[in-house]
Amino acid sequence: MRRNTVFRRPQLGFTLVELLVVIAIIGILVGLLLPAVQAAREAARRMQCSNNLKQLALANANYEGAFKVYPPGRMGCDGITNSPCNNDPNFRRVGTSALVMLLPYLEQRPLYDSMDFNNGLYSLQFGMNARNQRAVEVRPPFVVCPSDTALAFIDLGTYKPATGSYAMVSGTRGANEGIGAGLKIANTGMFMYKRSFKTRDALDGTSSMLIFGEVRDGHLPEVYNIWTNGSRHESLRATLNPINTAPGAGVWTSPYGVRINGAFHSRHPGGVMFAFLDGHVSFLPDTINLTAYRALSTREGKEPIRDTEY
Repeated sequence: MRRNTVFRRPQLGFTLVELLVVIAIIGILVGLLLPAVQAAREAARRMQCSNNLKQLALANANYEGAFKVYPPGRMGCDGITNSPCNNDPNFRRVGTSALVMLLPYLEQRPLYDSMDFNNGLYSLQFGMNARNQRAVEVRPPFVVCPSDTALAFIDLGTYKPATGSYAMVSGTRGANEGIGAGLKIANTGMFMYKRSFKTRDALDGTSSMLIFGEVRDGHLPEVYNIWTNGSRHESLRATLNPINTAPGAGVWTSPYGVRINGAFHSRHPGGVMFAFLDGHVSFLPDTINLTAYRALSTREGKEPIRDTEY
């Protein structure tokens, strides 16, 4: 008699328990890898930011090599009538920043040539003509740190000037003086309104002289940073407040209805990238001694600062 033989097929797939275990393992691996991936991305962004600052420092040195002086932080004056601005007519009171003057040394000659310097950028007498409106709305790669979350421009109605991630170091005089003439034309750093300096003016040494630092969220009124416009507390900032002082915090002034403190800050964890007058770039931690930090922004303060202090 013939028996019917039943062949059972082996079960395929996972049981519910096995599936849950696999999902848990994958979740753990993702949790372990994600911070490493984010850290690697931030390291790449920080390197690009450092390269941008290096370019600015080298362009500044090349400008000095060509003209024997560094460019002023702002080419003109702003309502100042005493020296060095006495007897300046309105057409010389323009807001053009030093970063604009460095364009030819940053491989940006076409952008530089597109600007109308007869009227001047941000001219108090002629306003902003169409030619310069187009120019100030350009945002070159070298003014943008990849970690910065700032919007690309500020909408001022008639035109939209581009923001930047870097500002000039004007010295230690800052928001505690409001918008006074002292911090504009008598600050302690290498960049300010109207005045130009030479390498020999950096008596504390070029390796101990901050010239450019980072700024984040330059589209916000508390931290406006228009790279083409040389303005105190904005593209010209001070070391009065500690690194990474939050917008509206620390020592601040409010001439336009918002708290502005003129501090340097970034999206990099724990500090800010700065370029020095000798061309090197360093990451200064936000735990840096405030006295040492301020000493790095003085031309002739006679403060001995060692690398180990920052």
